[in-house]
Amino acid sequence: MQFVNIRIYLSSVLKKKLLEIAFQLLIILNFTSIFAQVVNVENKRIYDDTVGWSGNVSGSFAAIQNSDLLFSANFRQTTQFKTKRQNYFLLGDFTYSKGKEKVYANAGMLHFRFAQRIKSSSWKWESYAQIQYNELLDVAYRGLLGTGLRWKFYDKEKWKFFAGTSTFYEKEEIRTTNLINEHYRWSNYLSWFIDSKSYFTFTGATYYQPSWENFNDYRIQGQYTFNFKVTDHFSIKTEVTFFYDSEPNEGVRKTVYSSLFGFNYTLK
Repeated sequence: MQFVNIRIYLSSVLKKKLLEIAFQLLIILNFTSIFAQVVNVENKRIYDDTVGWSGNVSGSFAAIQNSDLLFSANFRQTTQFKTKRQNYFLLGDFTYSKGKEKVYANAGMLHFRFAQRIKSSSWKWESYAQIQYNELLDVAYRGLLGTGLRWKFYDKEKWKFFAGTSTFYEKEEIRTTNLINEHYRWSNYLSWFIDSKSYFTFTGATYYQPSWENFNDYRIQGQYTFNFKVTDHFSIKTEVTFFYDSEPNEGVRKTVYSSLFGFNYTLK
């Protein structure tokens, strides 16, 4: 009888661990953006030439009750208003998830961007503002203001390539120490959107953001998504994200990365 009780106990512990692992996996699958301080706006842009309003709103809620209650919630919104020469873009992303004694994610971000086409060229002048917080990165508050140029240097048959450069001022408050950091950074990126309707789509963006005061203080982030159509019904998707900070806050890793692999089957 004692042996049976031991088996039941181990089974209960294993079940609890599996639920916790599943919950953490759910967080990673849905909220990979919370682990990086550089917000990848490129993969959230609306590549639509239609003039007027467009966008989407999404939300999710998950709760797993075992011996402890595991809870998570997320809200995201993307809104765009576009004219022939101007573009207004608003992006929001808020995430919270925790167990009984541990917070897995507590982050929020609001980003606004305005773009003005320079005459009839492929160049745009962009200005942007952003506020965010991220408990996992020990950031109580981070605000920034920036402006710069964006260049669409290739656009043909669903293949689009962009490059951008800008300067922004950021002010950051560290959560555990109340330390205030202020920097002027130089932001550079290369992004692309490739769509072959018959076979695959491939999107990606790479950011490089050094400090103007110290070029040894820099951040690099990349996010790359590949969706391959195997048959008319079946497709596979792979996404890789990484973030590197040469001078992170105390107790925060320099390098954070994630990789996802999934598939989709459509009945027709």
